[in-house]
Amino acid sequence: MSTILVQVFFGWPMIILSLAVSVAGILKKWSWMLVLGGVLGVPFSVYLTGFTTLRFFAFLLPFFQIGAAWAVRAKLKILPWILLLPLASIMFVLAIIVLSQHG
Repeated sequence: MSTILVQVFFGWPMIILSLAVSVAGILKKWSWMLVLGGVLGVPFSVYLTGFTTLRFFAFLLPFFQIGAAWAVRAKLKILPWILLLPLASIMFVLAIIVLSQHG
C-alpha cells in the first residue's frame, strides 16, 4: 500500500496532474490553480533534487508555477506559458528517458 502512495505522490500521476492544473489555470486565467499546480509539483521537485545535475534547479520548479500565477494575475499573456516551459521540458525529457529504457 505504501509503495503505491509513493508512486502516486512522486510519480507520473502527480507530475501530469500538476502540469494539467497549471495549464487549466492559464487557460481559465485563474491564478489559484497555478498555485495549486505548484503545490502539487513539490513532491516531484523534491524527487528530482536527488539528481546531481538538477539539484538546485529542481528546487525552483514550483516557484516557476508561482511566478506564472503572478503573471496571470498581472494579465500578461505569454509570460505564464514561458514560465511553465521548465516544468514541461523536464517532464518531456524524463518521459523520453523512461520510455527509452530497455528491460
